[in-house]
Amino acid sequence: MKKRLTTSVVSCVALAVILAGCGSNSASSPSPEASSAAGTAAPTAAAKKDVTITVQGFKPDQKEKNDQLNLRIDRFKAKNPNVTVKTDDWQYNPQEIGIKMAANNAPSEYTTYATEGKVLVDKKWIADLTDWMNGWSHAKDMNPLLSKPFTVDGKTYGVPVDGYVMTITLNKKLFRDKGVELPPMDWTWDDLIDAAKKVNDPAKGIAGFIPMGKGTEAGWNWTNFLYAAGGDVQKVEGDKVISTFNSDAGLKALEFYKKLKDENLIPQNWALGYGDALNAFAQGRGAMVMCGSGNAADTAINEGGISKDDIVVYPIPSVTKGSKHTGVLGGNYKVINPKGDKDQQQATFDWVVDEYFTDEFLTSTEKEIQDRQTKNRIYIPQPINYWNDDSEFGKKYQDVLTKYPDNVFKYDPQLISLWDGKPEAQYEAQKFYAEMANVIQKVFTTKDVDLKKTLEETSNKVQTEVFDKVKIE
Repeated sequence: MKKRLTTSVVSCVALAVILAGCGSNSASSPSPEASSAAGTAAPTAAAKKDVTITVQGFKPDQKEKNDQLNLRIDRFKAKNPNVTVKTDDWQYNPQEIGIKMAANNAPSEYTTYATEGKVLVDKKWIADLTDWMNGWSHAKDMNPLLSKPFTVDGKTYGVPVDGYVMTITLNKKLFRDKGVELPPMDWTWDDLIDAAKKVNDPAKGIAGFIPMGKGTEAGWNWTNFLYAAGGDVQKVEGDKVISTFNSDAGLKALEFYKKLKDENLIPQNWALGYGDALNAFAQGRGAMVMCGSGNAADTAINEGGISKDDIVVYPIPSVTKGSKHTGVLGGNYKVINPKGDKDQQQATFDWVVDEYFTDEFLTSTEKEIQDRQTKNRIYIPQPINYWNDDSEFGKKYQDVLTKYPDNVFKYDPQLISLWDGKPEAQYEAQKFYAEMANVIQKVFTTKDVDLKKTLEETSNKVQTEVFDKVKIE
């Protein structure tokens, strides 16, 4: 969800240091772009021609970020003296990209988000990076899960910057205070309901489960249960986008939400946005909350003062035992303007991956952990990164974290082995989320709501007012 990438404290700060090269003040691991890499394929003869590229920069008032960007440009130019690097502070906007492309003034590269892959490919607004990625020495070290949103018809169109798979974070202390055992990590919807009932304590203002109930994040949260039930938001038939969430899976997901409300397992004030929900969890007003990345853990530990040993992150529960723990997969991606000639595209790709997989990133991570140590704050690594955890670099990264067991939050290994990520809807995901937020609010406020009818009406509305207006070329 786009909002997750702009409101999330960790993601925001990570993107803010995208070009820092080394050093970050993020509560989470520095942006993968700050960790970019020395492993770029050797420039081809063509790439050594004099070329000019325009890279994504920052607004003039963001002096520190621009200073870091200029340092990175200097490092790049020292290795690539044939490349002139200009900057453009335009930030991706789906309402503006078409205009930028038509006017031929889009930058050579820009950062976009997971929902945009198919749209940008269909519009021919991003370049095919397959050959460059295949020729890159670190191609095999990239995380295949994060590659999904920008892999279309077997071709690669984007380089992952960062990403998340939705998870549910639990407060173990609240379970312990009630004498309740934690559910198994390989849990089901029934396990979640059962655990929420046991730890729920409305009299003390403690909810068993905290869903996000207002804004587009309400629809974003619910979509995880749609996915877990085997459903989808849409499909493409020819040049049409067809709504598919009015399904048995969609109805199951709504029934699950109704059960949460009927059993009084959610906060009395359920109209919580992203930050509201995370803050409520950090204040001990709920035993479980849904979130992407490590943001809920970070807020609970470093803002709420909850011990890191009392926080555990679970995958989205499966509908039935043995089925997949599928959650929404989102993130940020670097893409390349296809209107540049091949020499410009080559130089731009070299720029994008230039500082991936560097020892400098590992050093900056260790420095950040040490800095947080002096401030009695815990370092919260992201559970998913652009690199493959089994790669040499991934092992080096883990070695750094292992050196600081008292100051680094650790995820249960089962989380990574169990979770499954499904990319966000590729067309008009935000408008879909907004319409589903209205449905969620109706479910939470209307006693005898007809779920099937409500879902059907919403699907028809999204189809006629949103999906029918999408033009696929």
